[in-house]
Amino acid sequence: MIKTLSTIIILSISFNSQASEKFAGIYFDSSLPASQLRTMKDDLTYLYKNPITDFDPEFQTMAELPKVDGPQMYNWIYNRVKYIIGQDYQFSGRNLVKKTGHVFPATPLPPSISNRANALAGIIIMSNTGADLYLTGKRDNILSGIKLDGDSVFAPSPRVGILQVGEGLFLERLAVNKDQNSEANKIKRIGTIFHEARHSDGHANHIGFIHDECPPGHNMSGFEACDGSSNGSYSLEAVALKSLLLNCLTCSNEDKTKLSVDIADSFNRVVLRTHVKTEAQLKEEMETYQRVIDFYIGYIPQVSKEAAEPSIKELKRLQDLMKVCEAQLKELKTPLVPKILDPKPEGPYVEVPVETSSQLMNASIAK
Repeated sequence: MIKTLSTIIILSISFNSQASEKFAGIYFDSSLPASQLRTMKDDLTYLYKNPITDFDPEFQTMAELPKVDGPQMYNWIYNRVKYIIGQDYQFSGRNLVKKTGHVFPATPLPPSISNRANALAGIIIMSNTGADLYLTGKRDNILSGIKLDGDSVFAPSPRVGILQVGEGLFLERLAVNKDQNSEANKIKRIGTIFHEARHSDGHANHIGFIHDECPPGHNMSGFEACDGSSNGSYSLEAVALKSLLLNCLTCSNEDKTKLSVDIADSFNRVVLRTHVKTEAQLKEEMETYQRVIDFYIGYIPQVSKEAAEPSIKELKRLQDLMKVCEAQLKELKTPLVPKILDPKPEGPYVEVPVETSSQLMNASIAK
């Protein structure tokens, strides 16, 4: 199975597992450690009960909510997250299930999906396994799924809503502060859930809102850790974090600063151009290329055909690089237009009203 829709780091830790459980309509698998289960139940309850007296208007627009409050925010997540599994869930043997005969929508797949992988090759913080299953199933033209408590859960749509929670989500060194149950840490984890839940959206060549490769000049250049749209996972995570931070009653100044850095990092991953170079950087590159091009143009006629062959190849390479720079400079001078992708997902799914998700949450809280 491909792993393209993940938040990962290079760290390690271990926990004890527990029995599976349903909370607020979401199935928590036995592969999820008991401590993580308790924390996530508390996080979702905190979100649901949050009165939200202030918020970033971009969040309401991006999430397409009629209003912004705790029940609506939980409902948005619930429509995209139905199952949560742990880091130790085994994607092998009888846990992987297939079914032939399924007819997938006749829409294109995201580009180069077969070559995508966990570019950072680290431990999982959180991953949208459901979207991965749908993408690999559609690519291979076979309905894919996993076993949970003996039942087969197939992915006929990215909205199947299977998230895998990794150890990194709860690592102290990545937390806002040392109290895992603090409001600030709840906000950070909920932001991650919004990020991964967005991967349950999208259709055709943007199924799952798959991340793009960060362009040249970006601090994550070469890694599939950026978004080329204005309403992808990183943008949604950022505005969700901003909205929850505005309502944090117990966040210290240090907490607010750390969460603001997380917000800035998420926005930094939204790259709407093919590069992040400045005009000055591009002109400096072009001047350097031109000097070397001029040298080869003068040098090549002075030597034999055989001796000139390597220089001709290098001249061609430099001229191609020059054309790339010219295109990048032209792009830089063109007014930036936000790229908004249609979040409507592929395949069969049922949009659950806020009244239903609220009933499920209230029943769980009352237990």
